Amino acid sequence: MNDLWRALRYLRKYWGTTLGAFLSLLIVTATNLFSPQLLRLVIDQGISAQNLSVILLTSLGLLGVAIVRDSFTFTQSYWSERASQGAAYDMRNAIFTRLENLSFSYHDKAQTGQLMTRVTNDVETVRAFTGNGILQLLNAVVMLIGSATILLITNWKLALVALLMIPAILGVFLFFLTKIGPRFRIVQQKLGNLNTVLQENLAGVRVVKAFVREPYEQERYRNANNSLLQENLAVVRGTSLTFPLIFFISNLGTLAVIWLGGEQVIGGSLSIGELVAFTSYLSFLLLPVFILGSTITSLSQS
Repeated sequence: MNDLWRALRYLRKYWGTTLGAFLSLLIVTATNLFSPQLLRLVIDQGISAQNLSVILLTSLGLLGVAIVRDSFTFTQSYWSERASQGAAYDMRNAIFTRLENLSFSYHDKAQTGQLMTRVTNDVETVRAFTGNGILQLLNAVVMLIGSATILLITNWKLALVALLMIPAILGVFLFFLTKIGPRFRIVQQKLGNLNTVLQENLAGVRVVKAFVREPYEQERYRNANNSLLQENLAVVRGTSLTFPLIFFISNLGTLAVIWLGGEQVIGGSLSIGELVAFTSYLSFLLLPVFILGSTITSLSQS
């Protein structure tokens, strides 16, 4: 974690573009939270009331919201990538300069492949998190609070049913991290070992050929490659189980909301437009939870 905070300091040089990306993301979030209200209006006061003027106005409103959302989605993506790429550029230069200044004894002990992995693959992993990952994490928090607040205001009984899913889903993510999280570091280590074998063979290819060591080196590379494969498959098995379980929990919650909400619509205490808007906000409530889980996973990889 301390290494990650040190990496985040490289974004200070690009605080302007980072701030612009964050503000763009807030605007995108605001448009997403506003859209279901237009859907509610077009259903309750337009379609149900057979009022064409309301349908036209809300349709134009939805079009305007879509244009604003897509425009600021572009600026958010561009600025966040520009900042993260700049930070990665500075990180790679700093790491290379540090490696050049380390002592002979350090380089005698260090594996070249591991160092290559640190400068290339590890920097890219950190870049992905410090760029879009941080912004998505902040967006998830804002979206989660905004969606939960609107759900509680709209219908607190249905909102409580929906909110019960969040602890269950987060619990699955945390269980996944305790079991699979440590394997991410092992994967990085195995990748470094594979790069070490590759680098040694490319650098000493004439020696390998001179002593007819090709079969031995090929077997050595296959063993390192197989070790990396097995660790990656262990991670894949964990993720393959985790996400279907999370989707199953979210589907159960959605079905419960539709069932109870349908009863309220039939009873007259809830309109069809309000139920449609509620289910839209429900998806906005679940999306931040998925983003939080994915960001935590990315954090463990970083």
